[in-house]
Amino acid sequence: MIDSRSSVFLLSAMLINSQFALTAFGESQHRQPLQSQGQEQSSEGRQRLRPPDRVTCPRNNLTSFSGRVLSFYRSTGRTILRMRTDEATTERFTLKHPKSDDPSKWFLLRGEPFKQSDWALIESARNRLQPNMRAIVWVCDDGTNPIVDWRPPEGGKTPVSRHPIAKFDR
Repeated sequence: MIDSRSSVFLLSAMLINSQFALTAFGESQHRQPLQSQGQEQSSEGRQRLRPPDRVTCPRNNLTSFSGRVLSFYRSTGRTILRMRTDEATTERFTLKHPKSDDPSKWFLLRGEPFKQSDWALIESARNRLQPNMRAIVWVCDDGTNPIVDWRPPEGGKTPVSRHPIAKFDR
């Protein structure tokens, strides 16, 4: 026979369990539809970017960083990119390309394969990015090179800034 303490505990546990079940059922019935074609809804309700087809890393091993590119330097053997992310962190990425100064094998432009003519859309001169350049960097935890998906402002080349300091920078 069950004593009164055990029955109160058992009843409490059943009520708590049913409350969680109702909450979970209610949340699953009211999920918002996907906001855009390039995003998916995560289990927490946050939006998650869908990786381009070129990114072959398993989803559980993949992280994306999106934001404004602060600096970019390419040389023989490696390319270094610094970014201020949309989450207000500063990140540094290194792409290794031995015996070459061309990292474009790991570049995309707005999700599409990077072409030689696309350099003019991201650089104003060698190692000098167009103003306000954005990117999404896809990083796999297996140690392979990150993939950089460049996101220049719409409309092609960005106009040269008229800010006085920018004149000396060009």
